[in-house]
Amino acid sequence: MATIRRSGSGWQVLIRRKNYVGPRSRTFLSRDLAQSWADAVEERTKKVLNVIPVTLGEAINDYINGPLLLHRSAENEKYPLRVMAESWLGDIPLNDLQIKHFAVWRDKRLMKVKPNTVMRELRILRVLIDWARDERGAEIKNNPARHLRVRGTGDARAPFFTDQDEKKLLYELSQLSNKNHLRLTKLALTTGFPRSELLSLTWRNIDLKKKLLYIYRKNCAATDNSSALRLVPLPEEAQKILEELQRRDGKVIELSKGSARHGFDKARKKAGLETLRFHDLRHIAISRMWRCGMNALEISACSGHRDIKMLMRYSHFQLSI
Repeated sequence: MATIRRSGSGWQVLIRRKNYVGPRSRTFLSRDLAQSWADAVEERTKKVLNVIPVTLGEAINDYINGPLLLHRSAENEKYPLRVMAESWLGDIPLNDLQIKHFAVWRDKRLMKVKPNTVMRELRILRVLIDWARDERGAEIKNNPARHLRVRGTGDARAPFFTDQDEKKLLYELSQLSNKNHLRLTKLALTTGFPRSELLSLTWRNIDLKKKLLYIYRKNCAATDNSSALRLVPLPEEAQKILEELQRRDGKVIELSKGSARHGFDKARKKAGLETLRFHDLRHIAISRMWRCGMNALEISACSGHRDIKMLMRYSHFQLSI
């Protein structure tokens, strides 16, 4: 099922099993580590998805080890699902699930997190239960999670960000030893890309002559497991930032997710912007696109939004001050 071969100074594992769901290659420093990972994958494929799930907890575990592996936001969704699987809710048989069970879960969650967070987790549950019924053959008459409502959701975040705030933030970022933190934030303010897309951006995705970015993005695991190509016009300011870089191979921004988060948080706190989040830069960039006279089709090409309603949640004219 797995092939292990030399790859540079390490060992690469290639998974060749048909219909396998998960990462198909990984590189390790030693052959022993590579063999251990290959054995673990093979053992998991024998156990996972061979029995119809009975309880919600079993369905959650199957989903985590199945479609969720290819979901672009898998890491963010995995934690609340595991907590749910280990709670009282995970012990309930799928055919006994009722809306009252999810109502109790919702009310307890609302005591700890905001309504929009509960709504995001509920959407994951809806897709998961549909998947367990339609693709795993679980005995579920209807999906009670689809009938549950969460009050207080739908209020789009509208961060207030002035030109002076931007100067403070960029100054504090410029004081960091790694200049990639400053480049990352500047690119976010000009392109409107989320942090994950910027960190995964390579020079192979960029054509400076044609002023285009080629972005490959995984579709939602609930839809399919393919990747879609998006052609994004390269903003003038972003092109200037990229042209200043001497090295043009590998990743454009050499930062890990943790390092990028830590650097931005450190700079925003020093700048006195306690409530600012990196994702707010996406709101700000898209709002500035509206102010510059771009239409919805042009902005959606840059932002990647397929739904005009979602695009409008990121549009706040008052942010461009």
